[in-house]
Amino acid sequence: MAAGLGVAAAGFAVLTQVDAESGLAVLVTASVIFSLGLAPLFTLANDLIIGAAPPERAGAASAISETGAELGGALSIAILGTLGTAVYRSQLDDGIPAGVPPDQVEIARDTLGGAAAVSETLPAALATDLLDAAREAFTEGLQVAALASAVIAAVTAAVAVTFMRHVRAAAGESPSKPEHGQAPVPVAELE
Repeated sequence: MAAGLGVAAAGFAVLTQVDAESGLAVLVTASVIFSLGLAPLFTLANDLIIGAAPPERAGAASAISETGAELGGALSIAILGTLGTAVYRSQLDDGIPAGVPPDQVEIARDTLGGAAAVSETLPAALATDLLDAAREAFTEGLQVAALASAVIAAVTAAVAVTFMRHVRAAAGESPSKPEHGQAPVPVAELE
């Protein structure tokens, strides 16, 4: 698990290198790297959760695992999206060109798409300045969200190494439950 989180952190770190001129290659490379790190992690976490439950409670454990994954995903998107949006708005406020009408500034501050729509109504030079400022602000928001993701993944990897060091797969152990305080009997000893 820690290795997957480390790979994901590296992918998010690559994502922090995206800028307005970097093109699609950096974005795709970063996405592939963090996806390769996170994909097996979801399977391993689900296996740990379901494997820790008694067989008669496996359905409930699976439901809790799925609910936790959905809630975690939604919260991550909300928190990182809010962070990225806050950076976008802050940076755009600093870089918005003079001459953009105040009502249009508010639309441009909402989203990059709003800034693109506003730029279509402005004179060419002003539109270019607004789009450049909006793209730069969006890129900085993306970089901050990616950096936060990299830090979270790296810290989670350290936590996984620290607290999951002794968690082992149950392969080779008897399917019957051991008595309280008794170690499981390996299958080889039962034969």
